[in-house]
Amino acid sequence: MTTTVLISGLGVIIALAGMAVLIFKRISPIIIGPLAAIFVCVTSQMNVFEGTTQTYLEGVAGFFSSYFFIFLLGNIFGNIYQNSGAAGKIGIMISHVFGAKRCMLACLISAAILSYGGINSFVIIFAVYPIALKMFEEADLPTYLLPGIVCGGMWTFAMTGPFTPQIPNVVSMQYLGTPAYAGLLPGLAGAVAQVICIVLFMNHCGKRAKARGEHFVWPEKVKRVDEETDAPSGILSVIPILAVLIIFNLTELDITICLLIGILLALGLFWKHLPKSEMLSMFNSAATSSILVIINTAVIVGFGAVVKGTPFYAFATEVLMGSDANPYVVAACGANIFAGILGSASGGIALMYETLSDTFMDYAAQGYNLEFIHRLCADGSGGLDSLPWNGSIVSVFAICNTTHKLSYKYNFVTCLVVPIACTFLIALPICIIFG
Repeated sequence: MTTTVLISGLGVIIALAGMAVLIFKRISPIIIGPLAAIFVCVTSQMNVFEGTTQTYLEGVAGFFSSYFFIFLLGNIFGNIYQNSGAAGKIGIMISHVFGAKRCMLACLISAAILSYGGINSFVIIFAVYPIALKMFEEADLPTYLLPGIVCGGMWTFAMTGPFTPQIPNVVSMQYLGTPAYAGLLPGLAGAVAQVICIVLFMNHCGKRAKARGEHFVWPEKVKRVDEETDAPSGILSVIPILAVLIIFNLTELDITICLLIGILLALGLFWKHLPKSEMLSMFNSAATSSILVIINTAVIVGFGAVVKGTPFYAFATEVLMGSDANPYVVAACGANIFAGILGSASGGIALMYETLSDTFMDYAAQGYNLEFIHRLCADGSGGLDSLPWNGSIVSVFAICNTTHKLSYKYNFVTCLVVPIACTFLIALPICIIFG
C-alpha cells in the first residue's frame, strides 16, 4: 500500500466518522454529503471542483433517476393506505391478535407486512407510527424504543429477504438475472432468526425501561388512531399488498408496473373510504415526500460516487476481486462494505454490482450458486447501511419525535448487529454447505 492510498483511505474513514458526528448534531444529510465529498477529494488529491460539480452530482442524479419511480409509486401506494385507514386497520387487526404483552412482535409484523407490499419505508413509518404508539401506550413503554422495533420490521428481512419487492432484492434480480425468491433456504433461515432476535432484544429493552421507572408519554401534535374510523375491513386492506407480492414474484413485470397495479387496485377497493376533497393534496404530499426521502439518500450516494474515484477505492476493489476467499464470503462482505460507505442499502448494492457484477458472473461460471450470491448480497446490503448517516434514519427519527442520542443505539442493534450476525452466522454457512 502506497502513501497516497493510505492517506486516501484515512480520508475516507475520517469522512465517514465525521458524517456520524454531524448526524448526531442533527445536521441535514443534504449539507453533510457535499462536505464529506469535498474532504475526500482533498485527501485523495482529486480535483475538488470536478469532484463536487461533476462526480458528486452525477452520483446524486444517477441514483435519483434510477429509483425515482419506485420511491414515487411506493409513496403514493402508502399514502392511499394511510389516508383510507387501510394501514391503520392492518395495525389494529394485528394488535388485537397479539395484545399489549406482545407489543413488539405486533409492531414488527405491521411494518414488515407493508414493507413486503413494496411500500416505501418513509410512508410505512407514517402509517405504522400512530398504530405503534397506541400499542406502546397499552404496554406502557417509552416511545424512544419505537423506531428500533418498527425499523427492525421494515429494514431487515422484509427489505432483503426472498420474495420482497424492495430495492435490494430487485437490483440483485436485475444484475444477476435471478428470481425474487433466489436463495430461498438461507434467506428464510436468516429471516426467521432476525425476527426472533429483534423481538427478544426489544422486549428486553422494554423490561429494562420499566425497571428504571420509565413510562409512555403521548407525543404532542400526534393524532390518535380511532378504531371506529371509517376504513376498509382488515381482509380487504391486505388484498392490494398481496396482489403486488404475487404479481412481482410470479410474473416478469417490472416493480414499477407491479406498484402501479397495486395503486389502481387500492384506489378501486378503498375508494369510498378515501377523503375525496383531500385527494389532490394526498397525491401532492406523496410526490413531495418521495423527493425528500430520495434526496436524503441520493446526497450520501453522491459521496459514494466520489469515493469510487479515490486511490483507496481502487486498491480495496482490487484486493476484494483478487481475494482467495470463498465467493459467498466476498458477496456478504462486499455488500456490507458498500452499504456502509453509502449509508444506504439501495445505493450500496447498486454501487457494488457496478463494481463486482462481472466477478460474480465469473464465480457462477466456476460452479458457485448465483442465487446464493444474490441472497447474500441482498442480506449484506441490509447490515452496515444502518450507520448513523443513513438518510432514512434521519427522516424516521424526525417523524417519531426522537433523536439519534435517544434512539439510535436500539436501531444499531435491530437494523445492523442482528442482520449482520444472521447473515454471517446463519445464511452464509448454509450457502457454503449447500453451494
